[in-house]
Amino acid sequence: MLPKMIIMTGKSAIINKKGMVTIPAKLRKKHDLHEGSEVAFVELEGAIVLVPILDFESLRSFLPSRKQMEKIYYESRELEIQLEQGE
Repeated sequence: MLPKMIIMTGKSAIINKKGMVTIPAKLRKKHDLHEGSEVAFVELEGAIVLVPILDFESLRSFLPSRKQMEKIYYESRELEIQLEQGE
């Protein structure tokens, strides 16, 4: 049984003699898949799930900036010093 989070798109494809399948254009565009995009095939409860593999650059927007990281570091270091001094 598939998890409830799976959304059925109503799209289907035919596997060709080389085992290839075309991902519908609407889904490729929605998930920013293009020639050269890397994907993984995962078996999940009897289903085959295609999962895009994100590169570092696409994850960069989720990471804090250098300035934010420095602020976090100094705040945590101040807290660590207070704890060491028993405050």
